[in-house]
Formats: sequence, C-alpha cells, structure tokens
Amino acid sequence: MIDLTAHMTASQMAPVFGIAGLAGQLVWPLFRKRGSILITQLAAACCFGTSYALMGQQTGAAVCLTGAMQTTVALLAGDRPWLSRMGYVFLPAVLAIGALTWSGLPTLFAVTACCLVMVARLQADTLRMRRVQLTAAPFGMAHDTLIGAWPCLAAALLSFGIAASAYRRELILRGVAAQAA
Repeated sequence: MIDLTAHMTASQMAPVFGIAGLAGQLVWPLFRKRGSILITQLAAACCFGTSYALMGQQTGAAVCLTGAMQTTVALLAGDRPWLSRMGYVFLPAVLAIGALTWSGLPTLFAVTACCLVMVARLQADTLRMRRVQLTAAPFGMAHDTLIGAWPCLAAALLSFGIAASAYRRELILRGVAAQAA
C-alpha cells in the first residue's frame, strides 16, 4: 500500500514540474543574451527531466538531465572555445542513453530533439542557435504527444511560437543594422 501511495503522489507531481518547465520554456526565447537563454533552458530542462522521471519515462528524463549538464558546460565555457567544444562529448552519451532505454518512437524523437538542442547550445551566434533549436521542436513535440506529457507539449508549442517570433525579430534587427552600416 505504501508503494501505491508513493506512486500516486509522484504521478500527481509530474504535471507540477511540467508546468514549471513550461514557465521556463515560455521565457527563454524572449531573452537576447546567450547566457540568459542558457540559464533559463537549464532550469526548464531540470523541471522537464523531473516531470518525465515522475511519469516513469526514462529516456525523456535521462536526455533532459544530460542536456542540463551540457548546458552547464556551455555556460561555464563562456568565450573559451576549447571548453565550449566539450559540449560535443554529450552527444554520444545521449545516443547511448537512447540505446539503453529504447522504447520505440518516443525514444527516437527524444534523442533527436535533445541532440539538435545540444548542437544549438554550442553555437556562439544567437541567430544560429535559435535556428537549430527551432528544428528540434517538432521532434520534442512528437515525443511529448506519444507519451502524453501534456504540460511539456504545451510548453513546446508555445515556446516554438515565441522562439519563431524572436528569431524573426533578430533577423530584422540584424538586417536593419547591416543596412545602417
């Protein structure tokens, strides 16, 4: 009976962490500085990882937490290119996690989304970073749809719209700056 109660409590907490991740996911596209974007993504990844873990979704939890570690390295790297390249070490780890926790299409979508986001975080240019992250969104949305992670899916859908607007804003600002120069 104690195990059942613990499971029910954990399951009820999954949406809470998903909603906290949603908040971070909605905010990061609004930032203009790479550091602010990464810090907010770190918080969101930890929340989503916890939500997935509470749902019993091993792949989603593991790739989110691996992504959080990679984000931490990207933040610590700053302007040191040799340290920022260390972020590539996490890509094989995500592939290994996918192989070890294989559960079909959800795993494939989670691993693909995570790898694309990881590659995006390694971009020094925020425009390139946003562009690659936008390509990851459909894979993350497919994963969340398949496993029924509705707060995470809502976050992905809303942040995709905000991120696309932020990407467009940055394109326009760069175009205006280029014309002024």
